Amino acid sequence: MALKLVNFSTYPMTYCFNPACENPQNPEGVEFCLFCNSALWLRNRYRALQVIEEGNFGRTLLAEDRDRLSDRCVIKQLFKWRKVQDSTQAMAKVSRAFEQEAALLLKLGTHPQIPTLLACFEQDRRFYIVQEYIQGQNLLEELLDQGIFSEQKIRDLLNDLLPVLKFIHEHNVIHRDIKPMNIIRSHGDGKLVLIDFGLAKKLQPNALGKTGSRYGTEGYAPIEQTRGKVYP
Repeated sequence: MALKLVNFSTYPMTYCFNPACENPQNPEGVEFCLFCNSALWLRNRYRALQVIEEGNFGRTLLAEDRDRLSDRCVIKQLFKWRKVQDSTQAMAKVSRAFEQEAALLLKLGTHPQIPTLLACFEQDRRFYIVQEYIQGQNLLEELLDQGIFSEQKIRDLLNDLLPVLKFIHEHNVIHRDIKPMNIIRSHGDGKLVLIDFGLAKKLQPNALGKTGSRYGTEGYAPIEQTRGKVYP
């Protein structure tokens, strides 16, 4: 079998993993951030290429894994803010969220329409979840490109996605943030992939009907969810 030479610096910039870095973009080929001197390779394996999303609980980055022939991956970094790292109580909360999401992704990632969990670890008081990168277009982008979906297309979407929801519900898990941005149509096989299980929760039988925290995105979350109620 012939070996293929891989250029690990296919992106012109490398993004610093240090969330406090004020100038995180670095030229290719450097090992340490030119601004804050942080190592640019996480675990000497992962290189961040760009930020995909930032939120209150951290950020999600597109990255590259040089142990897997420069395959793309997605790295979720928790927690971004310094005040959280200095708070034992807040760090404990983030740690629980990290462990919960990692456990769910390990179990649910066996489904072909849910990203596979590749690694999870803690480094420098920051938590990292590494997932399979799904190359494709989310449904919001697809809607903006194509306009209003036809009835038949909506039926096709539901036929493709509902078995995925059935799978996660059979594992007593609720996603809690299903919206067009969290559904990607894979460029590979055209299948819909459900992403971002950061708010997902394992549902306990005795929780049915009880009041809880409010999660989800306004405009997409069901009424009972916004009211903090759980029903079968």
